[in-house]
Amino acid sequence: MPSVYSSYARPPNASRRRAGQGTQITYLAVLLAVLIGVLHAAVAPVIAIGDVHPNLVLIAVVLVTALGGFAPGVAWAFIGGLTANLLTREPLGSVPLALLVVAAGVAGGARLFGRLSWGYPVVAVAIGSVMVDLISLGILKMVDVPLAGGIPVGRIVAAALLNAAIAAIVIVPVRILLARSGAIEQHAW
Repeated sequence: MPSVYSSYARPPNASRRRAGQGTQITYLAVLLAVLIGVLHAAVAPVIAIGDVHPNLVLIAVVLVTALGGFAPGVAWAFIGGLTANLLTREPLGSVPLALLVVAAGVAGGARLFGRLSWGYPVVAVAIGSVMVDLISLGILKMVDVPLAGGIPVGRIVAAALLNAAIAAIVIVPVRILLARSGAIEQHAW
């Protein structure tokens, strides 16, 4: 007499999922995250559009998180953020911390707004840019002399618009590369 528990037959090609074997981060993804961190540290301070500098690591982290999921986004946030942080003059750990918070927010928002597959990443970059700037200002206030004049709201909003515009331009080639490489997007529905 078969028991209730033995009635389930596992498909022959289905492998068991063990702890720690979720989404795997490839060596190529680690290398690209380091290169984005280096590119951000080298190029972003030089590029100024209306006295605002783009945040290339933020754009990459939000796009990877929105298109690839939470685990790759967290890996990119930590690796790219730490690389950029080691090459810039910001307090150590502030960039990866801010990017990890943004990656968690983007992954959570993707569960609600993931159906907006073209609009959500661009809006997430704008909101993430504001979050990163406010977190960075908060950390800087804790470790350095307080800012004179308060929070520069105009620059924060201008940076969010600039980063969102860059994300809107970059999202099409990124989606084309993902489609050609055979990467499968995770839909919220």
